[in-house]
Amino acid sequence: MGFFSRLFGSKKGEAQLAEKPTQSPQILRLQKRATKNFGQPQDRQMALASLAEIGTEEAIDALLLRYTFRIEQTIGDEEEKRTVYGYLIDLGSVAVDPILRFLEKHNAPFWPTKALTEIVGEERTVGYLIDIVQDMEAIFDKDIEQKVELISNLREFKDPRVKDLLLGYLDDDNEEFRVHAVEGLADFGDEEMGDTLVERLLSEDETQRVKTTVLELLIDRKWKIKRHKEAIRKVIPDAYWIDDVGVIHRR
Repeated sequence: MGFFSRLFGSKKGEAQLAEKPTQSPQILRLQKRATKNFGQPQDRQMALASLAEIGTEEAIDALLLRYTFRIEQTIGDEEEKRTVYGYLIDLGSVAVDPILRFLEKHNAPFWPTKALTEIVGEERTVGYLIDIVQDMEAIFDKDIEQKVELISNLREFKDPRVKDLLLGYLDDDNEEFRVHAVEGLADFGDEEMGDTLVERLLSEDETQRVKTTVLELLIDRKWKIKRHKEAIRKVIPDAYWIDDVGVIHRR
């Protein structure tokens, strides 16, 4: 059971979320200033600093919303997000639950995940992220995009639990998840994963996009898949060929 299921339980969680106290006027004012993407940078930055100084979970919830938008000045946008990242690290353990709530709700996982890793370490971060991913119902496009981003961030961790998660997505109905799964598994660098990827290449039910992704990954890593050589020769497009030792090449 994931973090939020453990914390709330499904039905109970809905009731508790519905009963969440109204945001305090002070936090609400600061949140509005901190999330004005077309406002004056100084006003936004002062509001962010004030939220960090207050340092309650409610204030951190508002602080994290800075990651939900971009400003036109690319350098300024990066600097502000890095500043918020620093605030989160300084706040330490009190920021953990707000970060987890943010990751469950919003599709902007990079900086919050980075901060979470600094606060609790890689092992706990991976556990939290896997719980959130497994608890998500990816039905609508927005939910699918959010889940894809979380899986993409998980791929940065070379943890056996991530490998197991990705293996589970190889047979998912959603093509986007399967693409991220094969890319992530290839990143683990184990040539033994070649056999697993070849299964997708040889599957009659797999899409051309996933098969092409597998081909390109096998080529880039020069993995030898001699055992499947003859079967692969029958299915790969003319733009590719496989040599006698089982390495695939582009023509």
